[in-house]
Amino acid sequence: MELYRVLLVDDEEDIREGISRKMDWLGLGFSLVGEAANGQDALELAESLRPDVILTDIKMPFMDGLELSRRVAEEFPDIKIIMLTAYEIFEYAREGIRMGVADYIVKPVRRDALRQSVCKVRDSILEKRNLLKAQQEYQEKVDECMEEICRAVKAGKEEQAYTHINRMFA
Repeated sequence: MELYRVLLVDDEEDIREGISRKMDWLGLGFSLVGEAANGQDALELAESLRPDVILTDIKMPFMDGLELSRRVAEEFPDIKIIMLTAYEIFEYAREGIRMGVADYIVKPVRRDALRQSVCKVRDSILEKRNLLKAQQEYQEKVDECMEEICRAVKAGKEEQAYTHINRMFA
């Protein structure tokens, strides 16, 4: 089973520890690959660790979670972001939604809310990967069929070319 890589970002060490211990990450298909105390460090880690998901607080020193999300969306558009915050201010959620944040969880983080959120993100990543794989397989079949059509045309085998054309559009 492929594990989805998670980077945890919060300026409070006890929050990071609590979140890392709160869940059966492996059982849900995740691996915590790194932690950061601010967005600046997280951005550097994202470059080297290439996580699938970043769980980030909004209010942090140096670079907050909103700026981190903005930068990640620009530099690593495939990384999904779940925002954590102690603030129930709608403006934060709206800003996050504008940047394509996958989810928004209010602290204190409840286990069931976190589980639901990471599972939703895991499923969306899997769905996207399956779609990309299907597109790639389809493209390979089209390319193969086009090669066969070209060979048949070059060999003057018109009937065989029509057979491949019909197969391609079937």
